[in-house]
Amino acid sequence: MNSTTIRPHLRSLAALLLALLTLTGCTLLPAGRAGGAGSARSVRLEEATPTPIPTPVTVAKPTYTVVRGEVVKTLLLGGRVSPVTQTDLFFKVGGRVRTVYVKSGDNVKAGALLADLEMANAERDLVSVRLDLDRAQARLKTAQSDVQANLKRAQANLDIAKENLAIIEGQDPTPRKVKAEVALQRADLARKQAQDAYDAIAWRNDRGASPQAMALQQATLNYQDAQAAYDLAMQDIVTHGHQITIAERQVDLAQLTLDSLSGGVDPLLVNDVSKAQLAVTKLEAAVSDAQIVAPFNGQVQVAFILSEGTAIDAFRPVATVSDLSVLEVRVDTLSVGSDDLSVDMPATVSFVGRPGVEMKGRIRQLPASGVLATIAQDKSLHIALEDPGISIGYASGDLTRIAIVLERKQDVLWLPPMALRTFEGRRFVVVQESGGQRRVDVKVGLEGDDRIEIASGLTEGQIVVGQ
Repeated sequence: MNSTTIRPHLRSLAALLLALLTLTGCTLLPAGRAGGAGSARSVRLEEATPTPIPTPVTVAKPTYTVVRGEVVKTLLLGGRVSPVTQTDLFFKVGGRVRTVYVKSGDNVKAGALLADLEMANAERDLVSVRLDLDRAQARLKTAQSDVQANLKRAQANLDIAKENLAIIEGQDPTPRKVKAEVALQRADLARKQAQDAYDAIAWRNDRGASPQAMALQQATLNYQDAQAAYDLAMQDIVTHGHQITIAERQVDLAQLTLDSLSGGVDPLLVNDVSKAQLAVTKLEAAVSDAQIVAPFNGQVQVAFILSEGTAIDAFRPVATVSDLSVLEVRVDTLSVGSDDLSVDMPATVSFVGRPGVEMKGRIRQLPASGVLATIAQDKSLHIALEDPGISIGYASGDLTRIAIVLERKQDVLWLPPMALRTFEGRRFVVVQESGGQRRVDVKVGLEGDDRIEIASGLTEGQIVVGQ
């Protein structure tokens, strides 16, 4: 549309505005003055001041320069300070609460009794079976003492029997036999010599009173004595064999007695103790199942349902014990999969209630994944703090913000996210050039929170028009 066509339109618009002003002026003039000369002058003045047409305001779009630098992809999470060691407590059997020994906030020692159920029958039975166990153990101890004494006696008898066998075996009668045999031969030779001497005078009438007769008689007696000594020596040889046999049997008997005692006490006594111990263990377990004890040193938090006289179901958590000496940060919900994270990955933790306070940490434990995620009770991300104590004043329950660097690239081209545009899956930018603007498709790389890597399509220094 040119200027020639614009002027008639403007004149028509001015005439229309003049007519409207004239009608308005007529209705507002006082009575008696409508249609006068003053009214005509007023209309002419209104016609001399046309209404201006507003011009649209053009907003300049921001521009960005393609620069080279670092692009960081950071995962931001919210967490809470929690104890590293924390355990839910419950009774292993159902029943009615008898006594609660602690209150919320109490510090407890490992093994301290926190609460118990009514269990009078089990406690009385436990006292009884413990007495049975004491009696069975006493009988067994006495039997064991007797066995030890009998073992010592049996060992001594075996030693004596062996020594006696050694003595008998050392008393060889063979030399006495040889000596008796030599003596017998000498006596026989002397007897024969005396006989020959006597035979030489046997013709004499006084031969009976002769020295030869007396010598023969004495030689005969000596021979008989030597013969008897020889016979006794032969008997000793036979007897010695029997003595060895008897001594060997005595050794065998002593060894048999020792072996029988080496088996220990009567197995029935051992069984009595085992049976009594089993009964005690069973009742102790029943009593223990009706008690809650502190598994470690820490602070206890008691649920409102844990009060005396309250009926409690088995395995229902009624208290928690936390070790507040070592704290960590726990994240219950992740915005990314655990595949992007790994154990020992560094993290920066800031505390919501303490602006400006930050602490270094690292991932200590990843949440369960895969099949384990459906059955694992702990599905949280655990972050160990650089200072697991409370030196800066943080405490269990404090809210935190966690920043975890997932990926970092140095010396790459980048633009802020506002500089990039998307259309039907295409990523492009509008490049400002001396001759105007043009669209350029780009390929992006690492995408951070405030910087996006430009992998291709642009060069350093180019100016990009934002949205």
